[in-house]
Amino acid sequence: MKYSPAELSYLKESLKASPPIRPDARLETQLRPIEAISNILPTANGSARIRASDGGECIVGVKAKVVPTSSTSELINVDVEISGLKENNSLASTLSSIFQSTLNSSQSLRQRLKLTSRFSFKLFIDVLVLSNQSHPLGLVSLTIYLALLSTKLPLLTSSTDDSKAEEVPVFHDDWDQARPLCDIPVTQSDSSKKSDSHWTPPLILLMAVVGENIFIDPTNAEEQVASTGLFISWSNGSISAPLRTLDIGSTDPQGISSTVLSKAYSIVEQCGQEISDSLTAVYVQDEDASSSDF
Repeated sequence: MKYSPAELSYLKESLKASPPIRPDARLETQLRPIEAISNILPTANGSARIRASDGGECIVGVKAKVVPTSSTSELINVDVEISGLKENNSLASTLSSIFQSTLNSSQSLRQRLKLTSRFSFKLFIDVLVLSNQSHPLGLVSLTIYLALLSTKLPLLTSSTDDSKAEEVPVFHDDWDQARPLCDIPVTQSDSSKKSDSHWTPPLILLMAVVGENIFIDPTNAEEQVASTGLFISWSNGSISAPLRTLDIGSTDPQGISSTVLSKAYSIVEQCGQEISDSLTAVYVQDEDASSSDF
């Protein structure tokens, strides 16, 4: 949507105010309302769909394949497709690169995908953005998180020791015996139970910088008046890499100050765990509903 210079000026001054006033009355740390559901694709190892209140919608499917570990350096492949744009569009390519590099950098995830010394699972994460009114990074991140949370891998029944003779992995026929890829995230009230092997998918949270203020999950209007975009990753209960600026279509792009960066850290620390817990609740509810059907 295009806005007049007067509208953009009014919006920018409102967002630069102290306290800032967002067009939809949200706080700086609040996401837009969403509708989320997991396990929507019966033939996938994991899947999810999220709809945002502005009409944005994203579907993610996760498939697993057994590959020789030596044949690939990356065990996670992410392919993002945005409805209405060409496959080689720069936005889709940028999103694919961000999520693929982030997931492949996790040694804990690589260890979970390892079957034997010679074989591993390789994950193919297919992302379809059906509609988006604002930058889709945040929407895609939430949907990938929920899809990976629901991902299950077949239980290995053959030996894990193939150091002397190569053994093709054999799996349990009963899908009820499949093991979840992720741990159920540890909530703030349960943090004492967290172990070193605990792993959950990373959340990549998009923010817009306007003056000295910063806003999570910006709308299209907020993106237009922002000086720059910024995203920070939240994983396993703390801030993690990557952290970088991002072009979100700002009309007056600028750099960011150390004060703004400190605010961004504070916002992610404040709401990262809450977002993770909320998506976990969706997954647990869907799992309980699925179990009660049988």
